[in-house]
Amino acid sequence: MNLLALLLRRPLSSILALLLATAAVASAIGAGRPADGMRFGVLGSDCAEERVSQLAAADVDLAVVDVRWDRFEPIPGQIDPAYVRALTSAVERCRSAGVGVVLGLGLQYAPTWVGALPGGTYRNQYGTDRTGSVPNVIFSAEVRSAVDHYVERLGATLPFGEIAAIRVGTGEAGELGFPGRVYGSDSDNSFWAFDDAAQVGAGLAEGVESTPLPGWRPGDRTRDGRDVTAEDVAGWFGWYTDSAAEAIVWQIELLRRHGFDGEIHIPLAGRGVLPADLVQAVGARLDGTADRDGSLERGLLYPDQLDRLGALAADLGGGAIFADVTGIGDATAVQARTLNPPQDTCRPEDAREDPRHAPGVADWSAFRWTIANARHAGLGVVGENPGSPDAPGTGGDDDSEGLAGQMQHAPRYAAECGLSAFFWAFEDDLFSGPGEVDITTYATTIGSYRNGN
Repeated sequence: MNLLALLLRRPLSSILALLLATAAVASAIGAGRPADGMRFGVLGSDCAEERVSQLAAADVDLAVVDVRWDRFEPIPGQIDPAYVRALTSAVERCRSAGVGVVLGLGLQYAPTWVGALPGGTYRNQYGTDRTGSVPNVIFSAEVRSAVDHYVERLGATLPFGEIAAIRVGTGEAGELGFPGRVYGSDSDNSFWAFDDAAQVGAGLAEGVESTPLPGWRPGDRTRDGRDVTAEDVAGWFGWYTDSAAEAIVWQIELLRRHGFDGEIHIPLAGRGVLPADLVQAVGARLDGTADRDGSLERGLLYPDQLDRLGALAADLGGGAIFADVTGIGDATAVQARTLNPPQDTCRPEDAREDPRHAPGVADWSAFRWTIANARHAGLGVVGENPGSPDAPGTGGDDDSEGLAGQMQHAPRYAAECGLSAFFWAFEDDLFSGPGEVDITTYATTIGSYRNGN
C-alpha cells in the first residue's frame, strides 16, 4: 500500500457511522438550523446567584461549570466537603432557574498527587516530563485508576441525572489530544509518548498498546541501524493519535459505567492536521515540517479520531456523543471570509463527501473542516466562539475579531452549520468584560435566532 493510501484510508469501523451520518446531515443542515432549534449557553460559569437570573432572562439554556478535581479531592480518597457544597449549590442554582448544567469533568485540574503516581506525567522524546496539572490519562494505568475512583465519587456526590452533558478531554485545556508544545525550550516539536508505559508497556493502561517503534524519536531517519521509512512513521503517528482517541473512548465508557447517560461533549482545538500536511510531515519523519500550529505534536488527526468516536456513538446508543468545535469565528474564518468565493461557513456537501478528499480544504475555516469531519463520522456537533483575542489561551492573532465581531458572526456560523448548541466564551465577558458585549447583547442575539431573524 502506498503512503497516500495508508494516510487517507478509512477504518472499517467507521462504515456504520458513515451511513448514519448521511441521515444526520440531511436533518441538521437544511435551512441552516436544527429542526428543534439551537440551544444557547455560556462557558466558564459558576451559576452565581447575581448572574443566573439574568442568564435565564436572556433565554440561555446551558451553563458550563468546570469541576476542579484538585479542589474536589485534594488528598487521595478525601473529598473536600466545602467544595462539594459549593459545587452542588452552583448546579442547583442553575437548574432552579431553568438553566441546564454542562459539567466539565476537570481532569486537566488534577491534584498534584495524581502527577506523582507511577507514569503520572507525560514525557517527550527529550526526556522532559510535562509537569503541571494535566495527568497522563492516555497511557498510565495508575492515573486511570485514580480517574475511575474520582468519577465514581463525583457521580455519588452530584447525581449524574441532574447533569445535561459532561465535557471530556485529555489535554491541558480539557480538549482531545496530547499537551501542546513548550515554546522557547528544548521541548519544541515535542511528542508526549516517551514514558515507560508508552515505550515498553511498564504500567500501561489495560487495552492500550505501547509504541510500534520502541526507542524511535520523531525526526530520526534510522532506528537500530536500519532506515525508518515514511510508512513506519505513518504507522507510529497513527498509533499516537489513536492513543489519544482511545483515552476519550475510555472516559465515555467510564461515565456510562458509573451511570451517566446524557450527552458527552468532546472539545476540539482548531482544525488539527490537514491531509496534505500529514503527507509532508510523515515524509520528513515528523521533524517539525508542515506543523502549522502544533497539531502534530498534540496528535490531532480529526478524520480518523472522529471516525472512531462516531463508531462508538453508533454502538452505545442512549445518549449522544458531540464534537465540541472550539473557535467558531476565529482568525481562520476571518481569512476564509475574504476569499472569492468565501470558504468560511459550512455547506451541505461538506459532510456528504469525505472531507479528506475535498479540494481546497486548506482555505476552509478551521471550524468548517472540523464540523465536516464530525458530521461525516456521524457525531452531533456543538461549538463555541474563541473568546477575547487578548486573553491567554484563545489563539488570538492580528486577524482575530474582537468580541463584538464574534457576537455578530459566531452564532450565525453555528446556525448555518446546524449546531445543536452554541456556547458563548466566556460568561465573565458578558458581566465584567471589556465592554464590547454584555448579557443584554447576548439576549438580543439569542432572541433574533429564536424569532428566526
